[in-house]
Amino acid sequence: MPSWKRRLGWTVVLFLTWILFAQSFHWQSLVTGFAVAFLVTMFNDDLLLSLSNDLHVERKTIVPWLVFAAWLIIDICKAAWQVAVVACAWRMDIQPQYVTHSIKLHEPTMRMVLANSITLTPGTLTVEAHQTGDFVVHALTDAAAEGLKDWHIENRLVAIERRLV
Repeated sequence: MPSWKRRLGWTVVLFLTWILFAQSFHWQSLVTGFAVAFLVTMFNDDLLLSLSNDLHVERKTIVPWLVFAAWLIIDICKAAWQVAVVACAWRMDIQPQYVTHSIKLHEPTMRMVLANSITLTPGTLTVEAHQTGDFVVHALTDAAAEGLKDWHIENRLVAIERRLV
């Protein structure tokens, strides 16, 4: 993808994020938001991911990515509730532990998405995520550690990775 398309795409994404948080459609807010989004994109061009080259968001994978995002949000909410129940219980029943989690993904970007998904989920934290091999994950409870073994989020990423081949 040409770099101007990537820059334009990220400018639009950042501008929409600005509108979401500013919650204002006043012309000064919109002009400021677009200027900030444009400048951030231009100054950080070397850091921005290309959706098609890095994350492999293409026509054939857009639906699986959207399903992945929806399930990840659901899992984050469920895990947040479970952590809140444990934290608010009269007797905190936590069993902090480090777990070695074998990864089925091979592509570095997909491994990064999985590591970040684990970290975003309350009760788990990716401590070590090497380019190859297993992840080391800190789990707050036994249930969180068990949930990693055959996590459907990882299986969804594996399915997306398979579509790329």
